[in-house]
Amino acid sequence: MCGVSGIMYFNRNFFVKKKQIHNMNLTLKHRGPDASGIWISKMKNIGLGHTRLSIIDLSEEANQPFVDPTKNYILAFNGEIYNYEEIKKKLINKGYKFKTNNSDTEILLLSYIEWGEKCLNYFRGMFAFALWDAKLQRLWLVRDRLGVKPMYYKIDNNKIIFASEIKAILLDKTYKKEIDERCLFDYLTYCCAPPPKTMFKGIYKIEAGQFLIVEKSGKIKKKKYWDPLQNPVVFNDKKNNFFESIRNELEKSIKLRLVADVKTGIFLSGGIDSSTNAYISAKNSKKIHTFSIGYDKEYASYKSELKYAKKVAEDVNSNHFEKKLSKEDFTNVLEKIIYHQDEPISDPVCIPIYYLSQLATNKNVKVCQVGEGADELFFGYTNWLRTLKIKKILDNYFFKKICIPFLIILFKVFKIEYKYSYDLLLRAKKNLPIFWSGAEAFTDTEKKKMLSEKLKKRYKNEDSWKVVKNHYKSFMQRAKNKSFINWMTYVDLKLRLPELLLMRIDKMTMASSLEGRVPFLDYKLVEKMIDLPSNVKLKDNNLKCILKKCVNDLLPSFLLKRKKQGFGLPLKDWLKEGLGVSEKKLIINFANETQLLNSEEIKNILEKRPDDTRIWFLFNLALWWKVFFKHKSSLYI
Repeated sequence: MCGVSGIMYFNRNFFVKKKQIHNMNLTLKHRGPDASGIWISKMKNIGLGHTRLSIIDLSEEANQPFVDPTKNYILAFNGEIYNYEEIKKKLINKGYKFKTNNSDTEILLLSYIEWGEKCLNYFRGMFAFALWDAKLQRLWLVRDRLGVKPMYYKIDNNKIIFASEIKAILLDKTYKKEIDERCLFDYLTYCCAPPPKTMFKGIYKIEAGQFLIVEKSGKIKKKKYWDPLQNPVVFNDKKNNFFESIRNELEKSIKLRLVADVKTGIFLSGGIDSSTNAYISAKNSKKIHTFSIGYDKEYASYKSELKYAKKVAEDVNSNHFEKKLSKEDFTNVLEKIIYHQDEPISDPVCIPIYYLSQLATNKNVKVCQVGEGADELFFGYTNWLRTLKIKKILDNYFFKKICIPFLIILFKVFKIEYKYSYDLLLRAKKNLPIFWSGAEAFTDTEKKKMLSEKLKKRYKNEDSWKVVKNHYKSFMQRAKNKSFINWMTYVDLKLRLPELLLMRIDKMTMASSLEGRVPFLDYKLVEKMIDLPSNVKLKDNNLKCILKKCVNDLLPSFLLKRKKQGFGLPLKDWLKEGLGVSEKKLIINFANETQLLNSEEIKNILEKRPDDTRIWFLFNLALWWKVFFKHKSSLYI
């Protein structure tokens, strides 16, 4: 895994300086401490930077930016192409020669030379890269299909500046930091900055499955090259071969993600997802390393899973390591965590992931598999079940025609419209899907009460449905099985997963110079799962019934029968114990100084609901503001 950075000037009167790229590399050093490189064109109109975490082909010949023998193509690449050996054979048959022994970077570059943009069709992996084509005089910026790896950019009349992390772009002295107010409005609902915007006004992110083509003139073309519903596999259960096919695809995906020239490991929670990783990996590796997080005592809001993780570790005979966290461990790293997040990522699970990553790195492990994506593909969320039950009630003809209008009036009369249920009624009345994301913090009605008077006026007639509206349109056009279950999967693959869950993995693992791999998000597996009939994905309210059936001969029964918990931390208990006196003060300060939120309403929320975990979403925002707007950006470099 690595850090990518670069600058391209459109104006011939400006030139890329080595120091600019060097400073960006320094900012990204945690992503790639093993080597760094700089390439600047002869015309000095474009420069690429790279910091390397050596995973495959550890030789210096594989360092980047990588230049082909003709010097017409230059690549700075962050990620892995897991099937590079398969692609290499195709290139050999076409007569290509190689200067490295085993570099997937070289394979990527030569694939572009051979197939152009269509080379993306050949890649199974995670990637974000910048490729300069000197022949065509254009820059190609690409993000992988599922958005596992990030790429950010800023454009002005003079240049484009891009990087794996926003903090490298913030080094640009011409940029004046400002909060994007519209992005803030949507963040309060979705717990992340919906793409292509970021919380920094004028700085953008490439969306999952998309790329940018930047001409030397400054003309920019954006293109979507993949969608989860682009090539869905038609369900076929003849002779039970469907489940066999899913199992084979999953095993292949995990096996591919074991490819490395360094030590690899697994984040092991003791749940089905991580345990599946462990059991299949153990079949394909001599010795695996597993890492688990627990807490210093038993809490009511989060039950320790360490005993389950230990059982799995013993069963697969792994080198197992664990760490127990306290409330103090949580608070001690907050500012550092926020710095590495780049922008608010409202998920406190960032903290245990950070400590897990530190634990793995301290044991000289450079790659770890994680379980993200399994819940989305295999229907693994308990709140999804609750949403389905609510939808069934709201879809009842009598309830919809008679009860909903009456209840909406009732909510208003008793002034209780600032409830999640009220917004669900409004959505049902408008014939909108009631599910917008698996991570909704504040509804449109709630947050409008929280906004400052300035923003209330500005967004009086706005809502955050706008964020997912086009996704819904795309879903209705592409999906053959237009079930509510498939809609939940699709929209989370488009928003929550790439911009919240995968960014917490990328940013927290990379903060520790660790590569996180996500076998459940191999695009071939996604295409097999995305368009299934509802009665196949969910039977008798049994979460992950497909996955359980696929691995029932592999996993022990105590895991298959365990109640779903999910990876987390006892935040609710820590809030009750008085966590956050200074933290809550910071939230009020943010509201007062930025004039973006209503400080009186925020005080009301903090006082009336002191153990509401949504306080974390507000605190994450306020702390981000403190780190990036009150401190110097070089605080943790």
